[in-house]
Amino acid sequence: MTDDRSLLGHARRDVRMDGVYFCRASVDGPFAKSLDLGNYSYCVLVRAGRLRFESDFPTAISLELGPGDVVGLSGLSSDVFRSLDTPSGDEVGRFNPRDLADPAPPGDVELVVGVAPSESIALASLMVGPIIVRRAEHPGLSRRLWAAVDMLEEEYADTSWIDREPMIRRIAEIMLLTMGRRVFADHREAQADAAPTPASRPIMLAINAFFRAPENAWTLADLAKAAGMSRSRFAEEFKLSTGQTPARIISRMRLTAIARRLATEALSVEAAAEDAGYSSAAAFVRAFQREFGETPARWRRHRRGDETWSRRTSPQSSLNLKARAAPT
Repeated sequence: MTDDRSLLGHARRDVRMDGVYFCRASVDGPFAKSLDLGNYSYCVLVRAGRLRFESDFPTAISLELGPGDVVGLSGLSSDVFRSLDTPSGDEVGRFNPRDLADPAPPGDVELVVGVAPSESIALASLMVGPIIVRRAEHPGLSRRLWAAVDMLEEEYADTSWIDREPMIRRIAEIMLLTMGRRVFADHREAQADAAPTPASRPIMLAINAFFRAPENAWTLADLAKAAGMSRSRFAEEFKLSTGQTPARIISRMRLTAIARRLATEALSVEAAAEDAGYSSAAAFVRAFQREFGETPARWRRHRRGDETWSRRTSPQSSLNLKARAAPT
C-alpha cells in the first residue's frame, strides 16, 4: 500500500480566495435556475425553503435540499436548481442576485451564494464533483458554515472597516476548508485503509497548464512534466486526489471547454466538433450528450442569458477557451 503521509505533506498548501464575493437570491413559484458557467466556484447555502439540486458530474445526481444545507460546485460544470414541482427538461433561467448587504425580497426559496473567481478552486471542485453538506447528516459542518455567514453579513453591513475585504476573504477561506473536510470524510468512508489527500499544487499546475493551452495534444507525459513529476507518481497522486484517471478528467475538461464556448459564442456544432478533435459532428454530439445529458443545441438554449453572477467578479475570472481533443 502507498504511504500516503508523504503525499499529504506534498499536498499541503495555503488556501487563498482573492476576489471572492457573496450575494443573496430568492425565488418564488415554479423555477429552474442555473449559475453562470465560468472559471470560478460557487458555494450555495439554503437559508429558507426547499428545492432540488441536479448535477451530471461525476455521476448524475438529483437530491432535495432544505434549510441549512450547503452545496459547493464548479462554474465549469452544468448544474441546475429546481423547485420541487418543476420537472426536468423545463427551460433553465438565471437567479437575480443581490448584494449581501441588501435584504432579499421574501421568496419560497432564499439562498446565500459565494462566488470565488479562482481557477484552482474551480478546477478542484470540478474534479471531485459537487460537495454536499446536509444539516441533518453533517450538523457540525453546517453549523460552522452558517456561523461564517453570520460573520459575513456583519462585514457586508458595515463598510467603514479598512480591513473589510481581507476579513471577507479570510471568512471565505474558512468556509472552503470546512467544505474540504466534507470531502475528506467521504474519502475516509470509501478508503478506510488509506489517508485522503487534496489535489496538490503540482496537480493543479498540470490542470492549469491544460486550460492555458487546451488545443495542444496533451498526453499523460505532458501533464506529468507540467506538474514536475514522473508519469507514475503523477497518475498515482491524481487518482488518489480525485478518484479518477487523468484521461477521464482531461476528456471531461475538453468537452467542458467546448461547452463553455457553445454557451458564449456563435459556434456551430460542426465547428465545435472540429475544434474538439472529433471525426464527425455526430460523434461529437454523442460524446457531448453522454457527458452532459443533453445535446449541444439544447445546452446552448438553456445557458444563454445575462451573466449576472460573473459581472460581480473580476473581469479576469471569465473562461473563454478553445479545446481540441487529442489522444492521451
